[in-house]
Amino acid sequence: MSGAGNAARVAPPGAFDERYAPIDRVVALFSGSAPSPAPEPDDWSASLTAVRGVAARVRGLQKNAQDSIREAQRSVREAETTARAAEDRARHAEALLREAVDRAERAEAQVRAAAERIERAEAQTAEARAWLRRMHECMVSEFGTLTQEPTLA
Repeated sequence: MSGAGNAARVAPPGAFDERYAPIDRVVALFSGSAPSPAPEPDDWSASLTAVRGVAARVRGLQKNAQDSIREAQRSVREAETTARAAEDRARHAEALLREAVDRAERAEAQVRAAAERIERAEAQTAEARAWLRRMHECMVSEFGTLTQEPTLA
């Protein structure tokens, strides 16, 4: 609390208000113009009431602080749980990705092996056709006269 806010609530001279009595005494000490009133008897019940009020406010603040701490701890636990779940999902996605990459690599290897088999088959086909062509030429040259009908002379 600021002193300026309290100074505005100073009781008028001669009036007694428990809330303003200490301020009136301080103002009177430094003002010098007003005669200092006779010392008042100590008001212990007001002091005890003030202490009880402050204690109640402190307890309320402590309760609020504890509630805030519990809420923050709950939020941290939730965030940790969410982070662990996200990490689990990321690990699962990485495992799926590795499996997909492995399948793709196996498929590429199968494609390469199939391409090699196709090349070998095409080479064997070309070789077989060449052999058949030579065989045909050989048969035609060797047996070509046998298939012709004899001419009558």
